[in-house]
Formats: sequence, structure tokens, C-alpha cells
Amino acid sequence: MDLKNILKQKVLPAVNIESSEHALPIAEALLKGGLNVMEIQFRTEHAAQAIELIRKNYPEMNIGAGTLLSVDQLKNAIKAGAQFGLSPSLNKTICEEAKQLNLPFIPGIMTPSEIEFAHESGCSILKLFPAAQLGGVAFLKAMLGPYEQLDVQFIPMGGVTINNLKEYVQMKNVIAVGGSWLVTKELQSTKNYIAIYNNVVAALKLIQEMD
Repeated sequence: MDLKNILKQKVLPAVNIESSEHALPIAEALLKGGLNVMEIQFRTEHAAQAIELIRKNYPEMNIGAGTLLSVDQLKNAIKAGAQFGLSPSLNKTICEEAKQLNLPFIPGIMTPSEIEFAHESGCSILKLFPAAQLGGVAFLKAMLGPYEQLDVQFIPMGGVTINNLKEYVQMKNVIAVGGSWLVTKELQSTKNYIAIYNNVVAALKLIQEMD
């Protein structure tokens, strides 16, 4: 699976499924808004079921399993049908297991040393987390010079919103931006799927205007 192709729309919504009943309506809202990729975080007991439901009913949706903190979670995500994985940190064991199981994997980094280790582990797309606390765009600019030769690209997450999306996407070493602002806990609890759709449309419009 080509991660660069999957992330070509430059937006990766991080979705924490509060209840499995939200899975299909959220996926439908994202797809109708024009987005065919999403991350489902393994933070609740509903994550695996949500991935299964969406993969079965909306096979055109590309799903990444996020917040993978153990090999067991990694295997459960693959079993559920996840097409790629993400984690907030650089866990050597999980990176190696994902490679063995042929699951494209995006580890989290926050230091130059972690960037180099992730690259040596075969990961060329890295999650910058928590982006805002690390300096955001300023950090990415600082990393561009020394690591352009490695051709690593970043998905900044943590503090990314519709208001600063353009700043991040303009960076040469940013392949996509991620975050929970597209599908918030509040929008889920109130079943405001129209707002989710509108959030996607607004984000994609901003990015298209930059091309």
C-alpha cells in the first residue's frame, strides 16, 4: 500500500470512536465531504469494531489504526482490517513487528535522533507529535535542512486546526496534517454529522486553494 498516495489529500482526521454506532455515519460524512482516509484511534473498546464496520460498508475508505501502543493492539488492528498504523511514539518493537506483518507504519517522533532511528527502521513518513508543543512550523523548518537528504515527511498532529492548517501544509516536508478538530467528541455525542461534513469541505477547500 502506497501511503503517499493515500495521504495525497493532505488531511488525516484522527477519530476517537466513542460508540460503534457513530462509525458508519462518520465515515459517510467524511466521504461525502470528499475525504477517503481516516485514522481510528485505539483509545476505546470500539476501535476494532469500528474499523471492521467501515471496511465492510465503505471499502473505498482507507483506514489507519492510531495510538497503537502494543504488539497486541497492532495485531488486533490488522485483524480488523486496518490498512496502515500510527503511534504517538517511536516504539522499536512495534515498528519491527509492523514491518514483519507488512503493515505500513507511521511512528511518532519529537527529536532529531528519533527521526534518524525511524528512517533506519524503514519509516519515511513520520508523525510529529505533539506538534504545537514542539514548536510547530518552526520545528519543521529547522528539520528541513539536515533531513531533506533522507526524504522523510511529516504528519504534524497536536494543536493543528483549520486556523493554522495552511501554515503546515505549505511546508515542503509535510505530507499531510492530522487532528481531531474534524471529528470532535462533541460532534459525535450530538450526532452532528453535517458539521463533520462541513469541516472536511472547509479543510479541503483551503488546501485546494493553495495548489
